[in-house]
Amino acid sequence: MKRVLKVLHVEDQERDVALLARHLSHAGYDLTSERVETPETMRAALEKQEWDVILCDYSMPHFDALAALSLLKETGLDIPFIIISGTIGEETAVAAMLAGANDYLMKDNLARLAPAIEREMHEAENRRARRLAEEALRESEDRYRDLVEHSHDLICTHDLEGRILSVNQAAIKLLRYDQDTLLTKNIRDLLFSEHRDQFENYIAELQEDGIAQGLMSVQTRTGERRIWEYTNTLRIEGVTAPIVRGMAHDVTEQKRAEAEKAKLTAQIEKERQRLNNIVATVPGVVWEAWGEPDAATQRINFVNDYVETMLGYSVEEWLSTPNFWLSIVHPDDRERTALAAAANFASGRKATMEFRWVAKDGPVLWVESNSTVITDDDGQPVGLRGVTIDITERKTLEEQLRQAQKMEAIGQLAGGVAHDFNNLLTVITGYSDLAMRRLQTEDPLRRNIEEVKKASDRAAALTRQLLAFSRKQVLQPKVLDLNAVVSELENMLLRLIGEDIELRTALGAELGSVKADPGQIEQVLMNLAVNARDAMPEGGKLTIETENVYLSEEYAARHIGVTPGHYVMLAVTDSGTGMDEKTRARIFEPFFTTKELGKGTGLGLSTVYGIVKQSGGNIWVYSEVGRGTTFKVYLPHVDEGAQDYKRTPEMEEVLQGTETILLAEDEELVRNLAREVLETYGYQVLEAANGGAALLICERYMEPIHLLVTDVVMPELSGRALADRLAQLRPEMKVLYMSGYTDNAIVHQGVLDEEANFIQKPFTPDALARKVSAASGKLLCDVGLYYGATPTNAPTY
Repeated sequence: MKRVLKVLHVEDQERDVALLARHLSHAGYDLTSERVETPETMRAALEKQEWDVILCDYSMPHFDALAALSLLKETGLDIPFIIISGTIGEETAVAAMLAGANDYLMKDNLARLAPAIEREMHEAENRRARRLAEEALRESEDRYRDLVEHSHDLICTHDLEGRILSVNQAAIKLLRYDQDTLLTKNIRDLLFSEHRDQFENYIAELQEDGIAQGLMSVQTRTGERRIWEYTNTLRIEGVTAPIVRGMAHDVTEQKRAEAEKAKLTAQIEKERQRLNNIVATVPGVVWEAWGEPDAATQRINFVNDYVETMLGYSVEEWLSTPNFWLSIVHPDDRERTALAAAANFASGRKATMEFRWVAKDGPVLWVESNSTVITDDDGQPVGLRGVTIDITERKTLEEQLRQAQKMEAIGQLAGGVAHDFNNLLTVITGYSDLAMRRLQTEDPLRRNIEEVKKASDRAAALTRQLLAFSRKQVLQPKVLDLNAVVSELENMLLRLIGEDIELRTALGAELGSVKADPGQIEQVLMNLAVNARDAMPEGGKLTIETENVYLSEEYAARHIGVTPGHYVMLAVTDSGTGMDEKTRARIFEPFFTTKELGKGTGLGLSTVYGIVKQSGGNIWVYSEVGRGTTFKVYLPHVDEGAQDYKRTPEMEEVLQGTETILLAEDEELVRNLAREVLETYGYQVLEAANGGAALLICERYMEPIHLLVTDVVMPELSGRALADRLAQLRPEMKVLYMSGYTDNAIVHQGVLDEEANFIQKPFTPDALARKVSAASGKLLCDVGLYYGATPTNAPTY
């Protein structure tokens, strides 16, 4: 049952009154209170009723604690006066205590509030008792004896030697001696040894102060120990010899209860430690709570020590604050989590919840909480217990997996679209070129066809980027030193990013080799540089770094798709605007862009992603809004010496020819275009709609066939398989591969040889003629602006 407590608040802030009320309610008080903030309202409140305690703010705009204390003294009322402050200094506090305040408390240490009130109320009660005793001494002997005889407290007198002079009936009853026997005893005879030795100090205190207070342990006639709380005074005037008049209250049961409570508390702590030891191996927060999850009275009555390791909050914080677990749930998850916990409590069944906790030092952790309902003897829910584990790493990996699956699905779609579209673009581009050759410069139709050609070129650039993203390009890899690639491109990058951006390079020493298509790696660097430039509209710093790294098993476990091992890292860092979490999650998706309409296709970074993945590497982005962005590319290290790398200039072209060419292409429109183009340049063309037809032509055609031009992917017999079969029949025949798409098996298992001739669809008539000329051996090397890339498959920026 709660104790009624009447509190007068001298306070100008209602919220502080509410704060004190909560602490007192938790301490077991049923409150009757009133708030005043001026001398007039305080005086009226004191006149209206009696108060158990006054809680006073030290400083208010028009009224302070010292003024309130002075007003209380004017009334003559003896009410405990406790100062509550958030800023009171030690010297000020001492001055307030000297002025008559009973105690002072800081607002950040209200745990002392209830004990302080208990103590001061008890002392006030003692003071009242002393006053009654002193008044009784001044009353007539008859009234004094009547009071003594009927008092429930023990009242006696003794001299300074300790000889008992008088006792009341309460003393006789508790000590179990008759009156005559007690009057023959000395106070020392009734004390237990630990207090008997302090008797001289007790007498000295009386003689010096005129009053003595404290606890004493007395022994009854039957040997029982009783504990008395006494207040004794020394009377000198009106008596022949000094006598001590004392009043004692038997607090044996109270002290016994306190001892039992302390013992129980120790047992609870011991049990908590025992449970802690049991669950010490559980990598999570083990807890038990009583009350409804969303109720203000719900309390955690057990939580293991791991909670401090996991979240930084102490066990005491969890045990002392109702609903503490809910208060640290991420704000975005709090309502959902509270409703789920309440539903779990009401259902009486086991439940699993996922939500985010905010640790004490700031990090956000995803957790999984598994709980069961605690029921009473009637089967009614009274609490919950469970285990909550950190699943942040698992959630991160799940998100990476979902992103990887999404990117794979988008890549499959993009690759299929690009494959079919490239065949159509090859026809559009080719016939546009042929038509323009037949039209005079002043012909009005020529401008229309030129616009068609421009549109098809832009569409071809988009399909190349889609193929790069979907990892469907045919690669011509070389063993490279990335330092050489960066150094060779440095001048071009400076022109690309502009004068207001500072370019820095930090190239690792003794850098390992990687195996990748040089033109594709150039495209990665150029696209990342463009992306960085756009993120720094007002200038900044662009840093390109290379370094040998080892990705451990621990790193691989936290990054989907990563195999542990040695890698060469290429990092591109800008000091630009940075990205938020939602943007980072979609940055590699095709057609996703944060730029204004018409400012970008959204394919630059998706192209980078596809190239890195197809090269066997990984790419990760690290970015914060306002703090710039870093893209880190990891390419597998190879134990081979890097080949010489040099971007080559264009060479003189020889496009006309007379050789015989076997053309194998299953797409009729593309086949017709290629035949017409080759014949335009003087070549003799043998057509085959598939691999089988090409084999049959080679068996029947008796004249030399100088070059096989074949699509990579054809039904029944692929271009690579066809070339291998024909190499046995015509070993002198050379091969030129063409494709707008290759499936994964060819890309990852049957990649063309480093020296293989290849042309990417869609292509122009001139580009086809150049490639045929080069494949026929008329040029010393492939014609192209970039090493290993022709104008038709060169990177676009």
